[in-house]
Amino acid sequence: MSNYKQLADFGPETDANEDTQKIADTVKVSLEEKTGRKFAEFKAMSFRSQPVSGMNYIIKICVGRSTYDYIWVRVYNNLDGEVSLTSYRLDKKKDDPIEVFE
Repeated sequence: MSNYKQLADFGPETDANEDTQKIADTVKVSLEEKTGRKFAEFKAMSFRSQPVSGMNYIIKICVGRSTYDYIWVRVYNNLDGEVSLTSYRLDKKKDDPIEVFE
């Protein structure tokens, strides 16, 4: 059985907060390893969430100062509080609305 069983749709895009930043910081090293990039800047800007057996998040993160210096990360936070990077999308723009992806 998949951890990603859909129980509800993703909610609307919401401004990031301290909790969102903590979740993003938890997956930063994993993201750097997968992309082969180091991020001096790593600021959660907004997010969407989906309740499942735990919580799925898609977080928009600013990683620089140019137009395409935004990344979306999809993160799973299980019921035990363990956070894992599920997938990501590079080269996003600040004004791109967060879209659901696998």
